[in-house]
Formats: sequence, structure tokens, C-alpha cells
Amino acid sequence: MNSKVYSIWLSLALGAGARCTEILSAFDSAREIYDSDMQTLRLSGVFTQRQLEKIEKTKLQDAAVQLGTCEKNGWQCIDFKDGEYPALLRRTADFPVVLYINGSLDCVNDSLCFGIVGTRNPSADSVKTAMSISAQLADAGAVIVSGGALGIDSAAHQGALKAGGKTIAVLGCGLGTRYLMQSAYLREEISKSGAVISEFPPFAPASKTTFPIRNRIISGISTGVLVVEAGEKSGSIITANCAMLQGRDVFAVPGNIVTSSYVGANRLIRDGATAVTCAQDIIDEYESLYPGKLKRKGFSPAADNRSAQAKTVKKSTALLSEKEKAVYEKFGSEPLYPGDVAAMTGIDLGEVNVILTSLEINDYIISAPGGRFTLI
Repeated sequence: MNSKVYSIWLSLALGAGARCTEILSAFDSAREIYDSDMQTLRLSGVFTQRQLEKIEKTKLQDAAVQLGTCEKNGWQCIDFKDGEYPALLRRTADFPVVLYINGSLDCVNDSLCFGIVGTRNPSADSVKTAMSISAQLADAGAVIVSGGALGIDSAAHQGALKAGGKTIAVLGCGLGTRYLMQSAYLREEISKSGAVISEFPPFAPASKTTFPIRNRIISGISTGVLVVEAGEKSGSIITANCAMLQGRDVFAVPGNIVTSSYVGANRLIRDGATAVTCAQDIIDEYESLYPGKLKRKGFSPAADNRSAQAKTVKKSTALLSEKEKAVYEKFGSEPLYPGDVAAMTGIDLGEVNVILTSLEINDYIISAPGGRFTLI
């Protein structure tokens, strides 16, 4: 029997988000827990009654099925003892026993990983800010970590991809789940340059409880976390709180003090988070602590603005497919919804979403508030 099956079995029995440090300190391995009788497990004092009940019901065959699903789909499954497992994450009290991976985490332990999170409905300025900072950090050598959601998460991933860097998306559902299909193309691109990961078994659905659980992984992998535009009760603030509990650095981009969507980020700064206006503010914090892992580039907000202004004209479509050209040509001075593009081009909405993501990754368009897209 593959020894990893026992780790998967334990993760299924304990459930996502379980505090497993004490458990794995009391037993040498997941295999030892599986082989122990219920009396021994009760006397250990490290399991809750609910966990004991779940351990008794969870079958090893359930774990074997999950491993087989990974092998069939070309996904990896690593456990906390693997060398590829993120070292920083393993030091947290509630690290996942296993991680399911589409892509590779080879880059994680040799690089500075940095989390960028924020609202799913950002302003256009916040999208540009997140994308710019992410691109500059990735270009400097950092691995960008985010949650694979719409808004700031997507901007962070796209910035890293545009810079030719590496990025990691931490999902609040299992690999292969049909969730946010308009971002499916982006997740596939992420897997080619980094990894899409989850502690949830393959095809496990998303729910309102799974995202707060996964947030601790975003911060746990990262040395620091940047919050870009976040309301008072947003999931990004949960990630920032996880970061503080894990002893990570917290940064925030300041925003309009009378706009509710910036309340959370502004309060983080009030409570001690480092204010950030450009990537160099973050690089300055880390380049002496991690020599050789970051390269100073001399970025500035002014340079960012000049770059944005320089990209306002339409680009050549020579490298685009016929359908990509058809979509791109519909853009003018006003932002468009995916549904508008589908109606104007006659292309199926699902395919339009894939094309829009491709155009965004390749710097032809950019996300705008309300789920729209506009020319860069």
C-alpha cells in the first residue's frame, strides 16, 4: 500500500482546517494512527470525540480512491513529510496533512513567497495597483500567492504571469471542481508556471465555510501578505488576521477614507500594518533579510503611471486567433460585460470568458468594476 494513502486517510478523517500539530507529535505517522485501536487513540488525549468518530468511519479505500483520482488527472498529492511541502506552512499549528497540486511547488522553498489578496469587486485603480505590484515582485524573484478568485486575486496572478514569474493559487474547493469557470483558463495558466493547490479532496465543492478555511494556507505559505482594497468584513481581512496569528508580515495599500470598500485595509494600517504604495516598499523590507532572493529594480508609482498611460492605444492583433481578434475589436472607450461581447460577436458566452481571460493575461484588456472589461 502506498504510504501516502495513510496521510490522505488521516486528512479525510480529521477534515480541512484541523489543528494537527499536537496529533502528529503524539504519533510517529499517519500509518501508526490508522493501525492503532480506538482505545489507544482515546487515551492519547489529542483527538476530539468528533474526530474519533470520523476516524472510525473513514475507510482506507476512500483515500485510495482520492489518490487514484489524482493519478488519473495528472495531479500530485504531497504530504507534510515531503520535501516539496512548503516549509513555512508546515510550521503552522493547523497545516494541511496533504496538499493536492496541479502544477509544481518546486519553487516554494527556494524563493520568497508573498501573498496578495483583496476584494472580488475592486475599483479599476486597485486592479492596476495589484497587477503592477505583483508583476514587479514576481520580476524581482518573489512567488506570488493568492486565492484564484475574481478581482484582486486574479489581478495578482495575472501580474505575476505577465512578468514571466511564478504564482500559486490556493483554492477553496477541490481540484477539478466546476467553480468560477470564467477563471478556468487563468487557473490552467497558473498551473504551467507554478501551481494550483487545495487541501480539499479532488472535486470537493466550494461553500461559504471552505474559503475562510483555505485563507490560512495563503498566509501560511507566505512570508508576508498585502491587502489591496478590502471592506471591514471581507475574506481578505480574515487572511490578514491569519497572517498575524502565524507571525507573518502584513501590508496594505491605503485607500479613500470615506469609501467603505477601503475600510478594512485602512484599519490594518491604523493597527500596525505597513502602508504600501509600490512594490519597492515591499522589496525594501526583505532584500536585506533574504539576500539573493530579491532583485532591486528601482520601481516607482510615477513609472507605473507612465506605463499605464503608454498602453491606452489598441495593440496589434497579429498574434491573436480569429476569435480573439473578433472579441478585441469590439472594445472601444466603454467597458463591456462578457454578455455584451457574446451578443456582439455571436460567440458562446463560455468561450467568450476564456478569450477575455486570455486577452487580459496578454495585456490587451483589463478587468473593470462590476465584472466588466476595458482596454488597457
